[in-house]
Amino acid sequence: MLSNHYRELSSSLMPDDLHHFLSQRAPEQSLGMVLVDRHRVLNGSHPELVNTWLNSEEKNQLERYSFEKRRTEWFLGRICAKQSTMDLLQCLDIEAIDPLEITISVSPSGRPYLQLPALKGLERIPDISISHSHDKVIGLAGNCRCGIDVQLLTDTLFKVRDRFCSETELALLNTTFEDELVQLGLLWVAKEAIRKSLESSRPAGFLSMHLSEVRREQRYWLLDFHLDTPQAGSCSFSTVVHIDNHYCLGVCTVPGAQDNARTP
Repeated sequence: MLSNHYRELSSSLMPDDLHHFLSQRAPEQSLGMVLVDRHRVLNGSHPELVNTWLNSEEKNQLERYSFEKRRTEWFLGRICAKQSTMDLLQCLDIEAIDPLEITISVSPSGRPYLQLPALKGLERIPDISISHSHDKVIGLAGNCRCGIDVQLLTDTLFKVRDRFCSETELALLNTTFEDELVQLGLLWVAKEAIRKSLESSRPAGFLSMHLSEVRREQRYWLLDFHLDTPQAGSCSFSTVVHIDNHYCLGVCTVPGAQDNARTP
């Protein structure tokens, strides 16, 4: 439903084979992903887009944002998450649904979750994740717990390095032979994607996630982590990270985690 004018189909940041690569790693998992460049999309207050994608509850929420950048990010995040959900439902052979039938609410922790009407064949509410950085906005929907993060590589990562990166992790990242800014970007989006994939009621701090292995597979980086305390039924997590044109994109899915109907 989201026209090709808006969504970045087969973009270099989210290439065609990324979805296939993720599916190969976990064939039992289905995902929908949508990436847009906010400069290619009409202003977030454009009536036609608002009326197409937001129901009355969400329109009221949009009106609470006065700062245009934040307003646009919020609006485009909802579009990406809803389109990702519709793509996922199509992949699962579930009946088509209109965007206005989808409500995206937010838990007390700030994590978005879906509210859907009863759909034949849909056993569990899909999980969703939203991220934005600079010009890019992305949404992810899955029949498993999932998290996504996109990050423009800027010097800010150097300033906050001690908040998310240990010396041991930096030594592992040095084996990638990427420059330090890219290394930090890899680690940041991987940990953000893991954080977003976890139960909102059991958040994990960045320094409680420990990088255990980093390796290259095809065009993607795979970063494996263990956590100090088991969460979501497992204390090990694997992430897929892609780098393109000064952006890092990280995806985490939790194998076997199907109970993802989340509410506040």
